[in-house]
Amino acid sequence: MLMNRLLLVLISSMLLASGSFARDYYVAVDGNDTNAGTIEKPFATLEKARDTIRQTKARALGPNGITVYVRDGKYLRPQGFALTDQDSGEPNRSISYRAYPGEAVRLIGGYELRPQWLSPVTPADVVYSRLDPAARGHCLKVDLSAHGITDCGQALQMELSINGKLMRLARWPNEGFVRTTSAENDITFGYDDPRPERWLAASDAYAAGYWRHGWANRIERIAQIDAANKKITLAKAPGYGIQANKPYYVLNLLEEIDQPGEWYLDRQSKVLYLWPLDGFAGSEILLSALTEPIISLKGTSHIQIKEFFVEMGAASGVEVTGHDNLVTNCTVRNVRKDGIIISGERNGVARCEVHGIGETGVSLAGGDRYRLVAGENFVRNCRIHNFGRWERTYAPAIQINGVGNIAANNLLYDGPHSAILFGGNEHLIGLNEIHGVCYEVDDAGSIYCGRDWGLRGNIIRNNFFHNIKSNLPGSNGVHAVYLDDCASGITVFGNVFYDISGRAIMCGGGRDNTIENNVIAKCGAAHFTDRRGKVWIDKDSSWRLLDKIKKYNYTEPPWSTRYPKLAHILDNGYEQAKEPEGCVIRCNLGWQNKRWLQESSLGAPGGFKFYTIENNIEDQDPRFVDEQDLNLALRDDSPAYSMRGFQRIPFESIGP
Repeated sequence: MLMNRLLLVLISSMLLASGSFARDYYVAVDGNDTNAGTIEKPFATLEKARDTIRQTKARALGPNGITVYVRDGKYLRPQGFALTDQDSGEPNRSISYRAYPGEAVRLIGGYELRPQWLSPVTPADVVYSRLDPAARGHCLKVDLSAHGITDCGQALQMELSINGKLMRLARWPNEGFVRTTSAENDITFGYDDPRPERWLAASDAYAAGYWRHGWANRIERIAQIDAANKKITLAKAPGYGIQANKPYYVLNLLEEIDQPGEWYLDRQSKVLYLWPLDGFAGSEILLSALTEPIISLKGTSHIQIKEFFVEMGAASGVEVTGHDNLVTNCTVRNVRKDGIIISGERNGVARCEVHGIGETGVSLAGGDRYRLVAGENFVRNCRIHNFGRWERTYAPAIQINGVGNIAANNLLYDGPHSAILFGGNEHLIGLNEIHGVCYEVDDAGSIYCGRDWGLRGNIIRNNFFHNIKSNLPGSNGVHAVYLDDCASGITVFGNVFYDISGRAIMCGGGRDNTIENNVIAKCGAAHFTDRRGKVWIDKDSSWRLLDKIKKYNYTEPPWSTRYPKLAHILDNGYEQAKEPEGCVIRCNLGWQNKRWLQESSLGAPGGFKFYTIENNIEDQDPRFVDEQDLNLALRDDSPAYSMRGFQRIPFESIGP
């Protein structure tokens, strides 16, 4: 027996010595890549830990996988941290990269500038006369090339933060918009304020506006300012052209630094100008630069990214492909493009905060629409806010495409356009709280989809929508759930809608949509429909709804068996298929809405005659638990429960 024990100890010692049992590794800002990667002698870079694990994996992954602990500090990333399929873990044996418990680890996609590098702009500087008089004596400058920063990227690409707060690229007007006075053509418009005549020396100015529609914002470079005729010409036409009396502003102008917190980068001279905020001395100054994801998982599996701050990249924060990867408990902030991009299968984002995002907060795509195979990607228990800073429209908090992906238990707010955009099939959008979105647009919805008869199996369930309204002058209202342009086959069940300036549920002529078990209070209208399919269904190539479903062989399995109503859509002829048939409004409770049912005559009046409308209460106090505190759970004595089949809405479970 003693010999057996000695032999076991000997074998164990040999295995440990040979590295056959995997262990954890450590990275620190004061580490060294010649170290062993222990807690006492950590590596300096994530790449060294990654490469060491590649060698370790070849011998043994270990029963619990491997963890790389990263110690407290700022890690400036000259390139993104990339993992590939050779860095994958295994089922139940993940490879994790995480912050050491209780420590703040920041992965920064840019440069750190020092306050002492900046000096005042004086009358001796060539640009002094271009400064707004208010900025003279306040504006500072730094020659980036003198500090090794020679690549200033493309226009509007780099961003500046001070103590974690993004500074504003100098613009006019400082708040809101001015309006075009005329539209000469698709690239030239008139102005009536003399301010643009100060910009004649500017070579890199841009104009951002809602040039024709209140749901389409574009930023284009200014090619010419004709001061004599008060005309501005853009380098390229915005997508829908230009009309008179449309809102716009101009940005990226040295001349418009006129208040603290504004800045401008002259990309030719590589000089950065800033009117700093009070208390500038000793501040942390970051300039974003990295034009690839700060973290990328390319075709990996069983990788976990945990508890990092990912920030100040000139591209996206995190990108994930492959399967069974997880990004959890991270903060992704102040990146120029998308916060987190997920594709593949069974990849997820959980318990993260994503904010200060230039474009989309989290993008989910996965699954096979032809075979109706679910991607099972998810974003859960996240807080996503202040998104769409640069792309003001169609850059939501969450974008979902493909089949069978999930957005659940999230808090989504503070976005100029939609909170969730989706396309595809069988997604679940549930238990999310959405407010304070669509604040800058017209004809938009906090959850939006459109122009597809084949959007079958999507479920919008048990969400809380509130305080959704637009500040855009002339807006006709924005909506909570917008099933636009004949979007069909969607279920809207068990949601609470409160204080929506437009419609709670806006159905633009779609078929087979079920609106059931919802509570709708203090909205512009509860339900809307029309018959637009009669006139628009073959309008242009972006419509052609029959061609879109033919692409997926909708009359054959799996589509025909999964969606039998769609398979028989032409049974009564093509003209009848254009009508909003098969929709149901059932078991909904309304209160103090301006309208219960609202329709337009687009196509023809009478859209609701195609609906089944039954067992609803149009206007009765729901008896919320605490309306003032926005606890809109229903009391036990709510009249909702008098409707046959009404199911309790789990209001307490909504949100992260």
